[in-house]
Amino acid sequence: MPYLHVYGYNLVYDRWGQGPPCVLIGYAADDWVDCGLPPGRSYVAVDLPGHGRSEGDAGLADDELAEYLVSFLMLQHLTEAELWVHPRARAIGNYLSERLSLAVSPAPGCSEASEGRAVS
Repeated sequence: MPYLHVYGYNLVYDRWGQGPPCVLIGYAADDWVDCGLPPGRSYVAVDLPGHGRSEGDAGLADDELAEYLVSFLMLQHLTEAELWVHPRARAIGNYLSERLSLAVSPAPGCSEASEGRAVS
């Protein structure tokens, strides 16, 4: 189980596939289980603090979670990767796009139906 230590927390992440890198923006890596992601990419999905397998405060605001994700991107040399956002994590995607000028796209194959899952 790979992880990266960021701002005092171990952020657990999953990496799979082959091809150009794509970072999947959600609260937890398992947000992507029901999404039909297209082949031909190398995907990275992070469990943000307090979600999934990562330790931390589950009550952090979306802008704070986005800052953890930015640090993760920088430390993993993924600042040029394509960023796809899960419907459930739109606020994080908006923050990355508006405040940090990163290009974020809705994830293809990820329906609104997967949006109703409980936050882990």
